Amino acid sequence: MVPFAALLLAASLWPAPGRVPTHWSADLPDGFSTGSGVFAVALSVAGFCAIAAAFVAVLAAFIPALWSRWIVALLTGVGATAAATYGASSWGTQVSGSPEKVHVVWALAPFVVGVLWAGLAYLLHRPEPVDRQAVLDAVPERSRVVPVADGAVAPWGTQLRSGVLAGTAIFVAVVLTFTTVVSWISSAMMGVGIALVSVALFLFVLAWSRVEVRVDAGGLAIRSAVLPIGLLRVAPEDVLGVETADLDPMKWGGIGLRWLPDRSAYIVRGGPGLVVHRASGRRLGIEITEGQEVADAGARALLRSAGRTIQQSGRR
Repeated sequence: MVPFAALLLAASLWPAPGRVPTHWSADLPDGFSTGSGVFAVALSVAGFCAIAAAFVAVLAAFIPALWSRWIVALLTGVGATAAATYGASSWGTQVSGSPEKVHVVWALAPFVVGVLWAGLAYLLHRPEPVDRQAVLDAVPERSRVVPVADGAVAPWGTQLRSGVLAGTAIFVAVVLTFTTVVSWISSAMMGVGIALVSVALFLFVLAWSRVEVRVDAGGLAIRSAVLPIGLLRVAPEDVLGVETADLDPMKWGGIGLRWLPDRSAYIVRGGPGLVVHRASGRRLGIEITEGQEVADAGARALLRSAGRTIQQSGRR
């Protein structure tokens, strides 16, 4: 967000140069473009990265923590590099007196800024330590996982489909295609980078539009029914409690993939579902469109799966 805001501030305080360097074959540039054109591309890239990073941060509960941390750091670095590219080309032109005299060091500086900014984002995005016992104390007693004798866990599963996420995937595809085309016109390399990130985001949203939820001895798993990929796995040792509840969209942030400070959810339209109390302190709500009885069966299966793990490890 900071690189995007810095570009907007720069646009309001300093007019874009008429001509800036964009390519170097030696110490001095041999390719040029308009300052407004470079600014437009840099603003598009920085804005895209800011939105994508916010999107990933919101979905941190559904993405492995390490993945989320690296993706946010990468997007932050790309956005900072884009903003610094415009800043270096325009400032270098002003300091050097003309775009033809801008030294190649001005072209290298943005990459240094991007790496440093990405490193800072990586450090700031580290997860906070959690007191497992304090989290367990907050779980309703009747919903807590208790040790159970060894025995097979009867597999349980259901499928869910979200029209909201299917529509969101189409919207994301349209917007990101436009952003990719604009970036490609200015720089093929930048266009390729934006295209790769755009495809990844589109596939991520599309994958969540129809999912299969399963519970077995390995805990709870959510797999895409559109793409052959796993989306989320909650290991048995990560489950401190399971209950069924009426998942009201007004209380869980809306319909689709939702994120709130203390809970995340997959809501189709609102109704009975599973609420999983995780060791991280967050709750995970999953609506079960097949009804209360199916939700109750899923809760019992997950409680048994987690209870067997406690029994085997001897941990409470």
